Amino acid sequence: MIINVEKLPECKALLRIEVAEKDAKRERKEIVGLYAAQAKIPGFRPGKTPSSIIEKRFKLGIESELEERTVKKAVQKATETEKLDIIRVIEVRDQNHNPDGTYTATIELVTAPEFSLPEYKDIEVQVPSTEITAEQLTEALDQIRERFAEYTDIEDRTAAMNDFAVIDYKGSINGKTVGEVLPSAPATLAQNSGFWLRMAEDSFLPGFCADLVGVKTEDTRDITVTIPDDYPAEELRGHTINYAVEVNGLKEQVLPELNDEFANKVESGKSLEQLKEALRSQMEQQREGYRKEIITNQVLDKINSNLDFDLPKEIVMRETQSRVNDIVNSNSERGIPEEEIVENQQQIIQTAGEQANLSVKTSFILEQIADAEDIKVSREELLGRVAEIAARNKTPVKKLTKQLEKQNGFGRIYNGLRIQKTLDFLRDSASITEVDPEDAQE
Repeated sequence: MIINVEKLPECKALLRIEVAEKDAKRERKEIVGLYAAQAKIPGFRPGKTPSSIIEKRFKLGIESELEERTVKKAVQKATETEKLDIIRVIEVRDQNHNPDGTYTATIELVTAPEFSLPEYKDIEVQVPSTEITAEQLTEALDQIRERFAEYTDIEDRTAAMNDFAVIDYKGSINGKTVGEVLPSAPATLAQNSGFWLRMAEDSFLPGFCADLVGVKTEDTRDITVTIPDDYPAEELRGHTINYAVEVNGLKEQVLPELNDEFANKVESGKSLEQLKEALRSQMEQQREGYRKEIITNQVLDKINSNLDFDLPKEIVMRETQSRVNDIVNSNSERGIPEEEIVENQQQIIQTAGEQANLSVKTSFILEQIADAEDIKVSREELLGRVAEIAARNKTPVKKLTKQLEKQNGFGRIYNGLRIQKTLDFLRDSASITEVDPEDAQE
């Protein structure tokens, strides 16, 4: 078999193949023999029908089987001799069973991208310390105390910062409703009723709470807020919003005393010291998970920034569509109207496309690192994960195993575990510097 490879952009390739007459005849003879052994032709005993009759009656089936076998062998040969990493066959075209007995065809393929890995070990990353300070523990305890807080009406003074104001409000921009000017903004930005607002600098919008200082119950107040240029929500930056506010009530938060009685309310049978230890352990676990995420993101960002290569277009498109569906479903679940989703469809597609490109690119990088480091998944690890999935879904392992065998699910689980082990390897080989949590956040 003669194979000529033509590499195309976007990770595609053409295989032009030619099978010599003797090879095509040998393959054809074998296929005809299989048909003859099974064919039931009137007037002939099974297996005794002449080849000429078999070839005439089953011509299309024989040629189809010949083509299928030849394409399979060509793809295998291209993988072995041309070192093509073939993802899938797109189509087989220009197939000809020529008068001279040869068979020729062109096979269009999707191939994995070709690139050389940059340095991926000893990448420098900065992560926050997992140590929990006394101040952080106290802050976490105060957050729990707030869940058990009581609220008393304020009747003998005006509102001050850290009070709770129960308000109705309605916003406008240059005489128009907020929804008209900023259709993608949250509905609560436009108006709300019976809203409990903690009067703090970081509550609601910048400067809003400061203008409520000094109000009493049943007061009304007009508040003007200009969104700063560094505000997290880009679509709000630079806009000036006018709010008409009615104060329905003022509340003062009364926190429970921090003692064993409080600890027992939070978790039955625990003393205050036991509650503190349990909370510290939980915070350390959360911070360790956050730390791993930071290391992973920094390592992958640096590897990605040092690489640029073509990606298979159809894989990126499939991933983009999947992410578009996820975004639309998420927006629907959050109660965003369908017409608003349609209005923002171009932005949704763009965002999904950027995410898909990065995801597909990272997947190929991780696969190549796994190959370079000979990272594999043992049978015990694979079966262990299957058992975990079965337990989580409350499904018998045997039943899940049959489902996975039908759907090629074992391959997906294997690949997922291999990627996880590769990420573990990259984290373990990173050069880590611990910094204060605030510096890591920056």
